[in-house]
Amino acid sequence: MTILPKLHEIYNSAGLKPLTGHSTQHMFDWMDAPFTRFFDGNGIVGCAGLSLFEIMFLEHLRDYLKPKNILVIGNAHGWSTVALALTFPKAKIVAIDPYEPGIELTNKLAADHKLKIAAVAGLSPQAIKPACAEHLDGTVDFVLIDAVHTNEAIVTDFLGAREVAGDDCVYLFHDVVNWKMTEGLKQNQAVSGLQARLLTRTPSGMAVLFNQVPDEMLAYLDCFSDNTQLLAAYRDLVRQTMVKDSFGDALASLRGAA
Repeated sequence: MTILPKLHEIYNSAGLKPLTGHSTQHMFDWMDAPFTRFFDGNGIVGCAGLSLFEIMFLEHLRDYLKPKNILVIGNAHGWSTVALALTFPKAKIVAIDPYEPGIELTNKLAADHKLKIAAVAGLSPQAIKPACAEHLDGTVDFVLIDAVHTNEAIVTDFLGAREVAGDDCVYLFHDVVNWKMTEGLKQNQAVSGLQARLLTRTPSGMAVLFNQVPDEMLAYLDCFSDNTQLLAAYRDLVRQTMVKDSFGDALASLRGAA
């Protein structure tokens, strides 16, 4: 059964109406239209959290993974943290973020709905070890990194998470393509020796690093990934057939004139 109705119900009950999953074409070509913010009765609050489609991707990971301990770096209003708690109800989750109102909200939602979440106000990487030591039992099995969107920051976050993670931990990074963080991803892969999948078919261009996962999960990840050469050729074809080059047409019409 999908977690989506329960996830929406939790936020609606807190007076926050999720705004998520919209097409950029329906929102004046706004790049962040697919991602999640909230209407609180007065205005729009929150930063661009995982999109509806990305939450749908995330929830099906429960068919392949059974984490006991989860770390979230970048909690904001708790949208992804709560989604993980609903997806993996047996797991303990610790989420860190310096945004204290979001931490308070997440902890309240966890208490109200009996979710195994401990949200902690703090900065990565300093807060990772003490938060995990206090709230988790053993090494971390799954990490979501969705904090500062720079190549340097995702390397710092990843290295901090590795210090508390097990060998078979799975790392999910948000916004890798949209925020041009592929260099940081490659650096993380090189230093760790983990396998990588760039999820080019997700709205933010998420990425996954992992050691050993079931073959069925690899097949699932492949559904959200592309052969980069084929994708580049496809984009070229789209550009040639769908983008009208009015200036080029004008120049062509002038050839041989005068």
